Parts: sequence; C-alpha cells; structure tokens
Amino acid sequence: QDKRIINKEKIKEFLSQKYLLNIATVTPDGYPHVVPVWFDYDGKDFLVSTARKSKKALNLAKMPRAGFSIAEHGLPYDAVVGYGDVTITDDVGGTLLRKLAQKYLPAEKVDRYWQELMNDNGERIVIRITPRWMKSWADRSEY
Repeated sequence: QDKRIINKEKIKEFLSQKYLLNIATVTPDGYPHVVPVWFDYDGKDFLVSTARKSKKALNLAKMPRAGFSIAEHGLPYDAVVGYGDVTITDDVGGTLLRKLAQKYLPAEKVDRYWQELMNDNGERIVIRITPRWMKSWADRSEY
C-alpha cells in the first residue's frame, strides 16, 4: 500500500477541521505580519477570503508569497506548515466568505455574519496559497 496516499488523506482530513490558518506576510518595511484566518483547502491550495484593503491583502499585493501554519490546540498537536505563492482574485458575491462562515459558525449565525462583513467591507478577495513547500506531522499515532 502506498504510504503517501494514506498520509495525503490524513492531511486532507486534518485540514478539513475547524482549525485556523496562521498566514504570514511581509510588511513594506520587512517585518512579518501574522494573522489567524479561516480557510478552505481544496486538496491542492489554501483559500482565504479577506477585505481587499486588509493589511495582509496589501502586503500580498506587493509580495505575493506567504507562510502558513495550521495546528490543533491539544495533544498530539498535529500541524501542517509551509509556504507558497499567492494569487489574488475577487471573492465575487462573497462566495468563499459564505462557505467559510458555514464551516466555522453555527448555521443560525452564518447569514448575519456574512451580511455584516459584506456591508462593512464588501470588496472581498480570495487569497489562494499554492504551496511550494509543505510539511506535516498530522499522521503521528504514538501519543
């Protein structure tokens, strides 16, 4: 049996959980800017919805590369870390934002949250991180 397939499936399962992704970008003056965000993983790329004028979006417009880490909060502290290239597209109609709200919030809070963010800063973008390097320890079972 191909061990990579097992690991890939375990990683995909791990990344489908409600963990936060810490995205690291670089500010214009060279400092790291790290923010926890909701994310979706499509089996290849990480997707994040954010306001077009957010600090992370402005940083990524100047340098389209990001680091990331996703970790669980208890033992065995499984995690996925890496970095990659970023492409930015419009989050048309807040489609990704709604999908993320449905993943992370109770159903009765999704519409209100989505509407508040769309009203507050309706211009939203999708940050797509395509990993160049990624490592996990999401397949350990010794704990």
